[in-house]
Amino acid sequence: MEEPTGRLTPKKVAVVGGGLVGALNACYFAKRGFDVEVFETREDIRQAKVVKGRSINLALSHRGRQALKHVGMEDKIVSQGIPMHARMIHSPSGKQSPIPYGKKGQFILSVDRANLNKELLTEAETYPNMKMNFDHKLKDWSPETGLMTFTRLDGSHDQIQADLIVGCDGAFSAIRKQFLRCSRFNYSQTYIPHGYMELTMPPVNGEVSPLQGRGGLL
Repeated sequence: MEEPTGRLTPKKVAVVGGGLVGALNACYFAKRGFDVEVFETREDIRQAKVVKGRSINLALSHRGRQALKHVGMEDKIVSQGIPMHARMIHSPSGKQSPIPYGKKGQFILSVDRANLNKELLTEAETYPNMKMNFDHKLKDWSPETGLMTFTRLDGSHDQIQADLIVGCDGAFSAIRKQFLRCSRFNYSQTYIPHGYMELTMPPVNGEVSPLQGRGGLL
């Protein structure tokens, strides 16, 4: 999709999903001059008392930092991160085995996932060609026309048409669900045989991230 020029009406981009990927994509498109609208099923997490979804910290590597750098967010997010030089593996016998993330002196950053999402949403809203829509659940859309229908909390509907639709709405994507109605569109889904439980552990020296497995649990 070509970038808009000053002599043409900007193309409209609809980003479905206001998580990490959706918010970052919105920044990129808005920076390039497109008219951007973000549609998120959840309420604005910056206003929510309880943020639902994955809360495990995000490991930010060089590649992720470069993505943030191009929208002017790298320094701010890096300043909030915790350096991790290695991962510590705890075996059933009690043995501890550190696995470095890189060469000596190299590290990745542990970043709060929810806070990163909030920062990206706030950054996206600084663009004048950006509009945020929360509590908007995608009900239907047409791959042929780009017409989308969203349901609000009160049961009312909004219809939006866009030149480009970007699906960033996660594992149970409503965008993907509509594609399944199209011919010759293949899709498969596989579940991993693991459970998930979140524990909060105070840091010892700030240089390792705990990773402990027991049977089917990690």
